[in-house]
Amino acid sequence: MRRTLIRSATVISMDDAIGDLGTGDVLVEGSRIASVRPSIDVAADTEIIDGKGRIVIPGLINAHMHTWQTGLRGFAANWTLLEYFRRMHAGLATVFRPDDIYIATLVGALNQINHGVTTLVDWCHNNPTPDHTDAAVRGLIESGIRAAFFHGSPKPEPKPGEPHFSEVPHPRREVERLLAGPLADRDGLVTLGLVPTFLGT
Repeated sequence: MRRTLIRSATVISMDDAIGDLGTGDVLVEGSRIASVRPSIDVAADTEIIDGKGRIVIPGLINAHMHTWQTGLRGFAANWTLLEYFRRMHAGLATVFRPDDIYIATLVGALNQINHGVTTLVDWCHNNPTPDHTDAAVRGLIESGIRAAFFHGSPKPEPKPGEPHFSEVPHPRREVERLLAGPLADRDGLVTLGLVPTFLGT
């Protein structure tokens, strides 16, 4: 089993039993934190990371991200909310192919990991086909991040005679397909959540 020791870091544990350490060691065995103490002796084959001048904290949680929009960062910086709905959902979102969703989601999740986020809530609302949905899920799984994939629904401008997106029921069959297929492992790193759309009263 691979062992890694982060040595002599400032440790903010967020655990009352461990406390915070001005200088401490963190031992990782495989993919699990095995020990956090002021000083840990390890075997010679343990990888050592010098933590001096660095802070070790538990992974951060990003509780709201539209990961499919990673490739569009900065586009909507000065848009109003109505412009966002019109230009993003009724415009840019409609030209995304499944491969675009996959790449954006993978890169977005990896970028989160690179910035200390280990758990992500992906509010995915650009999934007009099962292929788009599967591409987003695949991007999350391949990144290695822990994620809740919040299945939403596309929000295009309705064509004449079509109901507003808020009046369209959430696609139950698609949710059942996900639970029987790509998200069948309830103990996996990526699990399913729902983002039903409704109009408040």
